[in-house]
This record gives sequence, structure tokens and C-alpha cells, in this order.
Amino acid sequence: MLRVPSVLLLASLVVGCDAPVPSASADTSAAPSSSVAKVPPPGSTAKPNSYGQPITQTSETTLAAIAAEPAKFANQEVRTAGTVKAVCKKAGCWMEIGDETSQAHIKMAGHSFTVPRDSSGRKAIVQGMVKEGAPQNECGSVDQCGGMENGATAKVEIVATGVQFVD
Repeated sequence: MLRVPSVLLLASLVVGCDAPVPSASADTSAAPSSSVAKVPPPGSTAKPNSYGQPITQTSETTLAAIAAEPAKFANQEVRTAGTVKAVCKKAGCWMEIGDETSQAHIKMAGHSFTVPRDSSGRKAIVQGMVKEGAPQNECGSVDQCGGMENGATAKVEIVATGVQFVD
């Protein structure tokens, strides 16, 4: 027989991006999931403020270079950086990063990890695969994912394997 907390945990994993945002009065005594933990789990090589896999690439490609020639970088793993412009309000399963001239839509590798929903304004390093074509919203529509703060839509999409906040 499953205990009620186990059933709720299983249900929250199944609904993904459509999961309701916890209210301020929600019970926070349970440990956070490993996908959004501020401190990496024991044995992990990830640094604090890191999500997903560790950032291993040392050379960085600017967002401007990727946006200028997305086909050149398509299906290649890159390391890039920018300021977080928007985050999925329901689960943190996507974000948009930008610099002075460019912007990229970042998906979190098939929902394998999430980032904090309050990450807007932070500087992030992202490692992942540049996808061909215009970004596709994995939640069905922007509204289902909680909306975007600035209404912008990036023309470049990166499927992140790792994200690290540096501020």
C-alpha cells in the first residue's frame, strides 16, 4: 500500500510542467528534489548553484555567434552564457537567456532537471546541444508553462545538459 506522500510525489513527477505552483503555506519540511537542490548530492561533481550535469566544456561560444549562424552550430554541444530573461513559472523546465544583442530558449534536457523559478536576472552558464529550427515550447504553449516575463521569443534553442548560476 502506497502512503499518501508517495502518491503525491509520483503524481507531481507525472504532470511535469502542468504541476501547480506550491503556495506559500505549503509544507516545506520535506527535502527538495535533487533536480532543484542548491547543494549537489553526495558523490556529485556538480558545483553549488549547478543543475543537471556538470559544465565540462572550457571554451565558450557567445550567444551572438550562435544567433548569427545557428545552422553552423546545429547539433553541436556548446557552452554559452547570458542573463536569465524568463523562466517557466510552473516548474523551471525552460528559461530564456540573453546578452546585449541575442537571446536563446533553453530547455532542460527532456525535463531531466529544473532550475529555480525565481532565476530571472541571474547570470547563467549553459552547456547543451544547439537545435535546428525555431524553438518549440515543450509544454504545448507559453501560457501552459506559466508565461514569459518579457514576452520575447528567442530564435535559437539549446537543449541544456547543465546550467550553472554564477552570481
